[in-house]
Amino acid sequence: MNIPLIAISGRNSFNRQTRKQNVIIWGRGRDKIIVPSPREHYYYVRGDGGLYNVLGRNKKIPFKKHLVENASELNPDLIGPTAKIDGVINNELERICIEHPDFFTGFAGAEPSSLGFDLEVHSSDGSFPKGEKHPIVAIGVVTGAGDRRVFTWDGESDKEAILKFLDFIKEYDPDILYGYNVIGYDFPQLFARAKVNGIQLKPYLNRENNATFGWESDFSYHKRAKLQAWGRIIVDVYNFVGRDYALSGQSKSLKNVSRFYGLNPIELNFAAKDILQYSEEEIEEYVLSDCDCTKFLFNHYFPQHKFIAEFLRVPLEMYINGPDNFITKILQGRALYKQKILTLDKNIDRHPDIKSFQAAHIKLYRPGFHPRNIKIDFKSMYPSIAMALNLGPDTTRIIGYENYNINEFGCTTTPNSMLLTIPDNVLNKNVIIKVDQSHKSCLYQMSKEFKDLREPFKHQDSHESKSKSNALKIMVNTFYGANTNLYMTYGDISVGVAITGIARWLIMGAKSLIQKRYGDNTVVYIHTDGVNLSMDVDIEWVNNELQKAMGIVFPLSESEWIEVEKEEFKEGYWLQIGNYVLRNLDGTLTRHGSTFKSKSRSMFYKKIIDEIIEAAMSKSVDKQFMDNIYNLDRYELSDFKQQRTMNQKLSEYKSENDLVVQLARDAAKIGMEVGPGTTFMYYKTMDGYHLEQFVKSKDDIDIKYHWNIVTSLMKKFSLERWVKKKVPITVLDKNQQSLMEFV
Repeated sequence: MNIPLIAISGRNSFNRQTRKQNVIIWGRGRDKIIVPSPREHYYYVRGDGGLYNVLGRNKKIPFKKHLVENASELNPDLIGPTAKIDGVINNELERICIEHPDFFTGFAGAEPSSLGFDLEVHSSDGSFPKGEKHPIVAIGVVTGAGDRRVFTWDGESDKEAILKFLDFIKEYDPDILYGYNVIGYDFPQLFARAKVNGIQLKPYLNRENNATFGWESDFSYHKRAKLQAWGRIIVDVYNFVGRDYALSGQSKSLKNVSRFYGLNPIELNFAAKDILQYSEEEIEEYVLSDCDCTKFLFNHYFPQHKFIAEFLRVPLEMYINGPDNFITKILQGRALYKQKILTLDKNIDRHPDIKSFQAAHIKLYRPGFHPRNIKIDFKSMYPSIAMALNLGPDTTRIIGYENYNINEFGCTTTPNSMLLTIPDNVLNKNVIIKVDQSHKSCLYQMSKEFKDLREPFKHQDSHESKSKSNALKIMVNTFYGANTNLYMTYGDISVGVAITGIARWLIMGAKSLIQKRYGDNTVVYIHTDGVNLSMDVDIEWVNNELQKAMGIVFPLSESEWIEVEKEEFKEGYWLQIGNYVLRNLDGTLTRHGSTFKSKSRSMFYKKIIDEIIEAAMSKSVDKQFMDNIYNLDRYELSDFKQQRTMNQKLSEYKSENDLVVQLARDAAKIGMEVGPGTTFMYYKTMDGYHLEQFVKSKDDIDIKYHWNIVTSLMKKFSLERWVKKKVPITVLDKNQQSLMEFV
């Protein structure tokens, strides 16, 4: 790698004798080194000293710059409430990356070694196996070098298995520890069982036997959760999966993602048998299968993220554990620093009246079934708009507001600038935005560089080229959210207001052009950057007309960046905004929306909707189909099982009738520990909602509730005339059914 593995620096990382700021780096080899920080430490106070350009401000502001010795002296208690820090908060590593972009390339590390692992845990009471009372039955490991091992418990205690696993970590000494949902489950469970067994984990998991650094974790997992270790990187492959556009709408379980990528993971039926009812050999094969799948996914995604970190020239761990806006934060921060533009506040401080603004255009024009579907998409719409108009935090700023009037949308020009008028119905104002055209914005330069770099990789078929292409796609698509984030420092919300306003104009312009030429019924649906149509259109003509309009309305723009492409589908069905299904040319289905995707849905729901989709799109709904779809006897008890995750403390739920509160009452009866992150598996029964441990027979299931699910889905697909409105008494009451059979 051309970057180090890890860097650490902050208020406590300074030499007590010289008072100079230090940086701790794991770079060459596995030993850490300590080097001086390359940057000056300073803050600003308003007053005589010099005039500075400040992000988002329309004129230069006088500030006096004060130098201090190290990061600890930038404490707000020491510098006072009126002092300003470039970058707003005291983040030493971030400022090194911004002010000295090449600093960390001087400490390049070797290619990192890795170790993946997975736990299998026994539930003694039938509840989800999480917490101190649930022992670890097996720990599977797989190394980057190809070693595969399983450490199993002795039937009574998991202490020896945990210690053997920890000894293996110390012996192999990996740079990276990874797994699937390890931050949300495996590590918290490991810490829970270590506590029971009196094992101190940190000296094993951290390098140098460090017993104090990092590892603050619990079961309240979320996608930005991270863990930091001393000298190692903790990677949760689940976080990589969450950024994969190819998996949009898919279940993100390890098994499902593995199958998506052509793997065949081993399955064990834990609904039918407890894990301890399987043989030791079956358990070992199962846990190693999960380890192998996780290693495949790690090897698939990790090169993309290593490439991004190397491209940014930042420590690998800093990017891996960084927020979603990290890429834009660093690149825009560098551009602003280079131009001597101070970033002394956040979006919410610069624009206190803009808590939100008008979003992109989304509307369903023709719901229902369509036998043919053509979709035209704007290519990289938001980056392309930024490039076409030269938008960026260094060129774009709000200079005023006028009364809301949608007819005033447009642009006036001077030799070196454009004045945009963006009507916004959320702000109920026309926003006046000035865009400097005297130099190319940092966003323009970044986006063009990424597009140029990505082009050759898009036409290569190797795993490395695909990884780099996807990495560059990730980079170019992060800037919009970074500039519109209310708490962003190195971006400005004016960029977002301008982009979305022009995006609305472009998408509605495309709609008007197509309807004028092909008829009003052509347009089915619009969502942000795409128009779904019921017939084919001349894509070259659409592009020519849009670019011509851009040149007229925005005379100084580079209209050639605005371009659409076409995608074709077979039949499709639109239920409502955001909820539709399309059949691809290869026969597979593409689903959008919560109607199709919610992971909390029961298998019963998923099977029913699959059948209705197929029947509605193939026009095969008849009496036989309806009799079959309302036949609830076809399903096993487990098909009706649903799930719900607790997202806050029990005391924070307001109503005693809240579903989570009801399930928590059941959990208390079996001694199940609950808290943020707890997942309940439950059924809807005749007398309410109950955990799966309390439901033993299909006779307990609330038939009317599930009958109504079928009816509701039928109505969504406009099949009301086939609906069976009432549940027959012979279905509700098995005794009545038996009587009718007797008669």
